[in-house]
This record gives sequence, structure tokens and C-alpha cells, in this order.
Amino acid sequence: MSDNTWYESRLYFDPEQEGEDLGFLHPDDLYKQHQWVWRCFAESDLTQADFMFRVDMALPVPTVFIRSKRQLKEAIQSWKVTTQIKENQFETQGLVQFSLRANPTVDITPKGEKTRRHDVLMHAKKQAQYANSNVNEAVDVAAKAWLDKKLKKGGLEPLMQCIEFSNYKQHKVEKKEGVRLIQLSTLDYFGVAKVADEEKLKQVLQTGIGRSKAFGCGLLLIKPL
Repeated sequence: MSDNTWYESRLYFDPEQEGEDLGFLHPDDLYKQHQWVWRCFAESDLTQADFMFRVDMALPVPTVFIRSKRQLKEAIQSWKVTTQIKENQFETQGLVQFSLRANPTVDITPKGEKTRRHDVLMHAKKQAQYANSNVNEAVDVAAKAWLDKKLKKGGLEPLMQCIEFSNYKQHKVEKKEGVRLIQLSTLDYFGVAKVADEEKLKQVLQTGIGRSKAFGCGLLLIKPL
């Protein structure tokens, strides 16, 4: 398979099949989601760089989106699986509808201190409170500015009047008992963008956007309009 192709899979939960329940895909347990998706592949030498995923339990049928360099197992118990081999072919001036679950972060370096990573929304909220300004407006601006920067870096020009975000959540991920918790936030974005740089878009579709890809973030889903 060339560098410009990948496997695009969608897994739809089928309650009529016997097998696993949905416990491993609980929206508040990102590590179990990660473990479950890992088991969908047969290869023992799989690495995190080989795939990205997103679990969406809010759809009428629970769905798992997986983009990968490797094929999934032929059958996954309790799930209907559809897989296509995709190629990055888009018209340079075309419009796309996009969806993204992200972990928006920003690195801040206070004078004389070490760089610290902050949740974009919480940082904007605290800054607005400190300045006694409108918190909701500050959060809205910060969330959209983060997305705007990331999409432009990935070859897309977002139509800002069409951007929406929702489902903000803070998570504490426990990989092993006794090990320090991993704290992160997730936010779902939806909108429309113009393809400005086809090569950059090809790259970001395979590498994702932002951090925490191991926990279901970063997978950019697009559909030509």
C-alpha cells in the first residue's frame, strides 16, 4: 500500500450478534476504548502510529471510526464492519464537511518558569475571569482559534461562520493501578472548510490533529460537499 492510501473502517454495533457488550466503549473510560480498538487488529507488531480512532456512542447505532495503515480482523464479534481502501484525492478548491474530536491544548511559558501544557478552554476561562471579561465569549474565541490554526496547518480554510463545537469533557485516564492519572479534555468540532492545500490535507488525514490520539482524539473525518 502506498503512503497516500489507508483503510477507512466503520464498525456498527449489532445487538443481535452474541458476544461483547458495550462496556469496553464507555465514553468516560478512554483507556478501555484504546485497548478494545487495539484488539480489532490481528498484527502483533502493531504500533499506535498505525491507526487513529473515534468512538461515538451518541449516534442511533454505536459506531467506531478507525483509520489505519493495516487491515482489521476479518470478523469482530458483535459488530458489523465496513472497510474501504481510501486515497487522498480532492479538488484543490473544493468544500468539505468535517468532524473532529480533539484534545485542544496550548503550551504556556510564564517568565522564569518551565513550559506548562494547558487545556485551551480552561485557560481561556481563567484568563477571562482574571480580566473580569465575558467567559463564554472568551471560551468560544479560544476554541475556534485553536481549530482555525490546526486546520490551516492541515491545508484547510475553515468557514468560521459554520464552525460549531460541543460535548466538552474532562477525563482522568488510569492505565494501571498506582500509576499517575493522565488528565485530558475532549471537544467535538463540526463545520465546513475549503481545501486550500491538497498535499497538507493528505498528510493531516494520516497523522491527525492535536494530542491524545491513543485516546480517541485527532481523527479528522471529512466528506466532500
